[in-house]
Amino acid sequence: MDKSHICLSSIIIKAVWFSEYKVETDTNITVDAASFAIMMNYALKHNRVEIVYDDIGGSDKLCINLLNSAEVKVKDNFDHFFELPLMDVEQETLLIPEVDYDVEFTMDAKKFGELISELMVFGQNLNIICTEELLELNASGDSGKLKVNVPIDSLNEFAISEGEKLDITYSLTHIGKMCLSSKLGLDVSLGISDEYPMSLKYSLGEESTVSFFIAPKIAD
Repeated sequence: MDKSHICLSSIIIKAVWFSEYKVETDTNITVDAASFAIMMNYALKHNRVEIVYDDIGGSDKLCINLLNSAEVKVKDNFDHFFELPLMDVEQETLLIPEVDYDVEFTMDAKKFGELISELMVFGQNLNIICTEELLELNASGDSGKLKVNVPIDSLNEFAISEGEKLDITYSLTHIGKMCLSSKLGLDVSLGISDEYPMSLKYSLGEESTVSFFIAPKIAD
C-alpha cells in the first residue's frame, strides 16, 4: 500500500511459473520494495534468477542470485549475488476479499493504457460514467477537457447491475502508474462500485495475477 493509503498492489505468482519451486513450510517475509526492485533490474542481463531464503538459524536475509546458465554463455556478463535484509513489520498482512462489483469489464490492455495517456494530458482526475449503454471517460484541466465514449461492444467483457448508473472519480495520476504494467497481459479487467475501491487486474496466465486497487476521490 502506498503511503497515502490510496492505492494497493497485489502480485500473486503460482508455483507452476517457476522451473524450480521448493517451500517446506509456509513462510511470510518482508523486504523493502524499492531495494528489491533495484536488485531485480540487474536480472534483465541474466537468464536465471534464484531467490533463496533459509530460516534455519534465524537468517535475517533474502538471497537473490542472478546467474547465467552453462547452456547460454554471455561474454563479460558475470554472476551477481545479492543479500537483502529482512524487515520487521508489525501490521498484519492485508487480506483482499472477493467482492461483487456493480460494473465489471475487460478490454485490450494496450488500448486502455493509450486512453489513460491521452486523458492525463488534460487533468489529474479520471471521471468514469457507466450505464448499460455507455462507458464514458472524462478528464479536464487548465489545458481543456477530454471526453472519451467507449462503445460497449468494443469491450471484451461487460457486466453491470440492471438499472445501475455509476459516476465516480479517481486519481488519474495513480491509474497512469498502474497502466505501466500493461505489457504484462493482453487484457486488463476493471471492477467498479460505489462501495469498494476500483480494481484493475492483469492476468499473467496459470492463475497468476497483478492487481491494483484505488480508492475513489471524495467530492468537495
